[in-house]
Amino acid sequence: MTTQQNFLHLWDDRFLYITPAIQSGLTARSSATLLASVSGHPFMLEAVDGTRVQCTAALVAPHVSRRLDVDGCGLLSLNLDPASSAYRMLARCMGGHGIQPIDARRFGKLRDDFDPAQRGLLGDSSLQSLSAKMVEAITGCPELVAPIDRRIERVLQAIRAHAGQIPLKKLSAVACLSPDRLTHLFAEQVGVSVKRYALWTKVRRTVQQFTGHRPLTDVALVSGFTDAAHMSRTFQRYFGLPPSFLASRVHVTADAQASHAWGHATAH
Repeated sequence: MTTQQNFLHLWDDRFLYITPAIQSGLTARSSATLLASVSGHPFMLEAVDGTRVQCTAALVAPHVSRRLDVDGCGLLSLNLDPASSAYRMLARCMGGHGIQPIDARRFGKLRDDFDPAQRGLLGDSSLQSLSAKMVEAITGCPELVAPIDRRIERVLQAIRAHAGQIPLKKLSAVACLSPDRLTHLFAEQVGVSVKRYALWTKVRRTVQQFTGHRPLTDVALVSGFTDAAHMSRTFQRYFGLPPSFLASRVHVTADAQASHAWGHATAH
């Protein structure tokens, strides 16, 4: 495996992007992001107000705009779905900060696996285990399945099943709640709004399509975008990368659970 290859590993409630270098424009997305330098050398994060910080690891809260400059030190970017237990655990560590620098030494011996991960030498189960242990290293406790309100769980399933394209009125019926009550409870339980999670679901399902070799126009239409240009604008805003980069320069893999949860949408 070449050390310059980019990898994207998809699981049900998270994905791990591994790259030797990246310079992104201003991006923000619904996932919480745990960043870690592969080599231990610092990378640069810049907040929307222009504040710049050099760090060897960092936590970025959902919908926090930032620029990222990783020049050759290598990067693990672990993105956690806002509805996941791991995200809710990490949210308690943020202390209200949008960007929280972390000393990468907190990962301890896990750092021994960072370079093999970047070189594509770790299998899917090893990478999934690494992602869980990275979260544990920050939170100080093993990942636990934190319960979520059953009504919100039903809403999450409906949003996923329809690739985010389901009206609030129908979601309210699914939850047996008024639209206002659902909106409040969803934001309280998940940490992002229904609208933002619905768009995230569309983007996450789109990413799943890159495990195959479909034309970008087909990927856009299957995922609910009006056209490839609309998809490209959304991806640039979320990831700082065009979909064509994912299609041509990133090795994308997904496990069975991710394929089941995000592989197709219910007809509507």
